Amino acid sequence: MVPDDVISFSVIDLVFIWLGLGTFLLDLGTDAWVAFSFYWAGDYFWGSAVLVLVFLCSAVVQLFSWFWFAGDRQQLESFSNSGRLPKLKVTPGDRVLGLLHWLQLGFLVRYITALELGFRVYKEKETMGLQYAIYLACDISMLRLFESIFESAPQLTLMLYIIMQKNQVEIHQYFSLVASFLSIVWALLDFHQSLRTSLSDKMRLQFKSAVPYFLCNLLLIWPRIISIALFATVFKQYIFLHLAIIWLPMFFWAWQQGTTFMNSFPEEVFYRGTVAVILYFTWLNIAEGKTCIRQIIYHLFMAVDCGILVGFWWLHRDPVLTDPYVVQLLIATSSSYLIGVVIKCVYYKYLHPFVPAEHLFSTDETDSLQGDGFRSVGEDRPLMNERMKTFSNSFYSAPEEDSHVSKMEETKI
Repeated sequence: MVPDDVISFSVIDLVFIWLGLGTFLLDLGTDAWVAFSFYWAGDYFWGSAVLVLVFLCSAVVQLFSWFWFAGDRQQLESFSNSGRLPKLKVTPGDRVLGLLHWLQLGFLVRYITALELGFRVYKEKETMGLQYAIYLACDISMLRLFESIFESAPQLTLMLYIIMQKNQVEIHQYFSLVASFLSIVWALLDFHQSLRTSLSDKMRLQFKSAVPYFLCNLLLIWPRIISIALFATVFKQYIFLHLAIIWLPMFFWAWQQGTTFMNSFPEEVFYRGTVAVILYFTWLNIAEGKTCIRQIIYHLFMAVDCGILVGFWWLHRDPVLTDPYVVQLLIATSSSYLIGVVIKCVYYKYLHPFVPAEHLFSTDETDSLQGDGFRSVGEDRPLMNERMKTFSNSFYSAPEEDSHVSKMEETKI
């Protein structure tokens, strides 16, 4: 049996990578189906709009992927030259890797590498590749999160806008809506699972914590998107103005956190702008501190903003078209958001692990973190994904005033 403070790559980690790839390909397939259906029906504008969203999102993901490849090159080459990284069947050079990113295939290269290495680690218990497999899986989950928010959230808004404008829904739009919602929520869950690979095996994501985390994100994200889509049906010319109005304070807040996530200042500015777009749709914690207070402020802000958007829609809507569903829609969206907040509070109260700040990714010897807590990152874990470290510090560090308390095991409700 693997000790609690030793890292491992389980079948669950492998399944999460496979499911992440599956939802990614499913989302991509429904995008192609939707675009083709619009073109086939003669709606060239909407078909082109879907393709533009897909390519813009892909460009953002490929940029992050390339920035990380370039920034990590020196560290990975050092470990490879010293024989501490496993040999892969296919290792593309920088030029080939750059070309693959230009062709929008860099993300898939990461998936293929992680699946190959993850299978070897799980099947053959290859300890040399264990740290690198976790390293790759974490980067994939972060890129998948960026991809799902940048593509699926705007596309959901667009699909709902088109459906409400035409007052009818096609079969391909049903599939697109379901695939996009699942893509976003699964990406959030997968990201959370990936961050927990920095914790001891006791703290790996379990079913009793995965379900409420999945549900709260689902119940919080769809009222936000519905509100934006409703506003767009009556004020489509102002939707980008609204995006800018919300994006600017989110960008300013991200800037104020003094993040050091990327390897250069221009890349860091790009990252903060990306975070601001994510915050337009859903919460993402990027800095250590009083997360609870930040989330309360954020969700109150989002609730007020959604209320304003729905209020403008209500005043300018077409009663003939909307009366059949308006009451049910308003009750469903408001109650969904409220229930989502309640479930999130329950999750953070009883199921979310917190670790004293002094124990986060400590470089002490293994026995300093025996038992519960973050996995040892001393000599037995020399390869460290700094991006994972940054987000794990933000997600799991206990507030300073409670640093003497460590809630290390998921409490049973």
